[in-house]
Order: sequence, then structure tokens, then C-alpha cells
Amino acid sequence: MSSRRKRPCCICRHWFFPDNRVGSRQHTCGRPDCQQQRRRRMQAAWRALNPDYFAGRRIQARMEPDPLASPPAQPGRSSPLALSSPPTSPPPTSSRPPAPLRLRAPLNRLPWDIAQSEFGSQGADFIGIMAGLLLHETQSEIAAYRVEITAVTETLRPPCAQSPIPPDAYLPGSGVEAESDATGIPPT
Repeated sequence: MSSRRKRPCCICRHWFFPDNRVGSRQHTCGRPDCQQQRRRRMQAAWRALNPDYFAGRRIQARMEPDPLASPPAQPGRSSPLALSSPPTSPPPTSSRPPAPLRLRAPLNRLPWDIAQSEFGSQGADFIGIMAGLLLHETQSEIAAYRVEITAVTETLRPPCAQSPIPPDAYLPGSGVEAESDATGIPPT
């Protein structure tokens, strides 16, 4: 008989007995909310480790024909129409290319329909995803090197409320003209 030990749920922190079939691999209690929350956390962690997995799958899925257009015949199953009609080739795939990818600004202002006609649907999708990745990385690099001006402003003089030149220097007849004549500047 195995010794069952209580352990805390990693979500709600309530103590529980793990199922004997799962043992030390069980991290949550039996509550559906806790199991759902753990599943969300694990899926988010997996997506963080494999960020390009779904981008590649999305490109491949966009190139496949629409499954709702006409379902393929399943082998081994016969329908009343299949018995009376001769076997035919599979239905042709749609000749219309998929709609261009929806990308965030500023990439949404580019003519993706032209790129799709020049490079093909798969090539345009790849370029769009790569451009989005480059845009994201560039913006994160720029954000990392934002200039902190706090150290520079401490060494500068604080801004004055008024000019450091006394106001009487601007007024005629204040006696300053005589000093400027002495320095060789003629009065105007």
C-alpha cells in the first residue's frame, strides 16, 4: 500500500490528497477551477517557450482549402449517391487566394494584396509575420534604451523665473550706457 501524503494545491493553496494513479505529478486539487487555471498557466508557459509554433501553423492552415466548401468522401463509407455515380476526382480547391493577414499598425498600411500576388500567399504571410516580429523587437530595444534625464538635470542650473541680467540694463538713462561707452561701444 502506497503512503499518501497531503500536498498544497498550487492554485488555491488548500491541502489535498493526490490521486494514487497520478502521485507526485498532481499539482492541483480536484476542483475544476484550479485545474483550469493550472492548464491556462501551463499553456501560457509553453507558448512563451515556443512563440513561433502557432505562426507556422497559421500560415499552413491558411494555405489549405476550406473544409466547409465540400467535405471529402471517407473511405469505407458509401452513400446512396456514391453507389449510382462513377468515382470522380476530388473537388478543385478554390483558386481565390486567402485574404491578406491582419497586421497591427504601421504594417496594416502596406499593400499586402500586392505582396500576396508577387510572392504568393505563403510568402506574403511569412513576410508579414517576420515584419511584425522585427517591429516588436525593434520597439522593445528602443524602450530598453530610453534616456533617463534625472542625472543630467541635477548638474544643470535650475531655470530662473527671470533673466539674470538686471532689468535696469535695458532702460535708457539708467547709467549703464556710460559704462558701455567706456568700453568702446558707441551709444545708438
